[in-house]
Amino acid sequence: MHRLLLIILLLAGCSRKVRQTPLSSQAYVWQRVWTEEVSAAVRAARFDALHVLAAEFSVKDSRPEIKIITPDWRALVDSGRQISAVLRVHASVGRNGWNSSLVHEMSRLLTDTVSRFKAGGLHLTELQLDYDCAESRLAEYEQMLGSLRTDVPICITALPAWLRHEAVRKLLARSPGYVLQVHSLHLPKNAGLSGLMDLNETRAAVQRAEELGVPFRVALPTYSCLVEFADDGRVREVYGEDLPAGLALSTRNYAVLDSDAYTLSGLVAEWRAHSAQLMQAVIWYRLPVGSDRLNWSASLLSKVAGGEMLKRGWAAFARPAKEGHAEIILQQKGEAPDDLPREVSISWQGGDIEGGDGLRGYKVLNHAPGCLTLRLEHPARFGRVQPEQQIVAGWVRLKDGQSASMDVRIIR
Repeated sequence: MHRLLLIILLLAGCSRKVRQTPLSSQAYVWQRVWTEEVSAAVRAARFDALHVLAAEFSVKDSRPEIKIITPDWRALVDSGRQISAVLRVHASVGRNGWNSSLVHEMSRLLTDTVSRFKAGGLHLTELQLDYDCAESRLAEYEQMLGSLRTDVPICITALPAWLRHEAVRKLLARSPGYVLQVHSLHLPKNAGLSGLMDLNETRAAVQRAEELGVPFRVALPTYSCLVEFADDGRVREVYGEDLPAGLALSTRNYAVLDSDAYTLSGLVAEWRAHSAQLMQAVIWYRLPVGSDRLNWSASLLSKVAGGEMLKRGWAAFARPAKEGHAEIILQQKGEAPDDLPREVSISWQGGDIEGGDGLRGYKVLNHAPGCLTLRLEHPARFGRVQPEQQIVAGWVRLKDGQSASMDVRIIR
């Protein structure tokens, strides 16, 4: 029996794909205005390749509109990284099909982009089209790609939903090393938590990509975004790159969606050790810049991209206040931003309290002599808390000015 069990375990281990070559780590540079901070981040980047937003192509009032982004050419050259140019093609462009005029504009944009980067002293490794094509128009997209001619390889980003369509096979065959973008809005339900990537969906998409047999890269998120809802529950606005000055969140219905560094560090560690050779790289969206309030820090991205296993944890305690009550403090002790605890219990020796309440979204769930529980009512309204940051989750005042030692514990 022991020998049989050993054989089963060995066979299970052999069934996992052991990666033979290193998994490349790359990053998007998505800033539309290049400040000195952006240039410094690019020079300091230690990724194998940088994918630089170069232009945006849209249609407004039936007329093509192209916005050109001019990067810091010197910073890109100084980085010493492989450089590709990304063209963001809005869904409005192909909504009614790709007519000859739109194809001509696309072809001209590709040619001009190659020329601009060459004039800046850069030889592009690829041109990348970031186009959220409707699933019903994948065949038209493939035909449009087939009509484009450049001296630089043209790659595309693909959505997981595309992979279930037969038409995607021809489309992906035209894109050497397409990018599988697994991050998108996963809106919270029933006041629960959600984020920008579902782990089970990501695993399923990667498995499907492997089955298709075309080399690919996977784009993973580093950013946070705030989603504002209208009164009828529909999405009104998405802020994913910065928050407008003076945005009054207290008067709005919104949710904060984050990238989970703990989950992603484990996933990348797994891929670095066991993944199909068809997976060529992970591309991180986006390269951190010091003033970016909706992104990871550069040091955190370096750890996650390297597959380091991050430590997480919280400390909870009561802190006496001058007014005579005790503040309930939660301190984030992990190595990456983390969700606020859902429930916190406070207990003490003695009778009932004179008063107590929750703060920062926490409400009193129940209380009895000697104990009280706080619950976070709407977790989706609160972004992840930074390491070492302290949160005042509530307060408790004992009767008759009693002083007692309080035991504060995080339930979940």
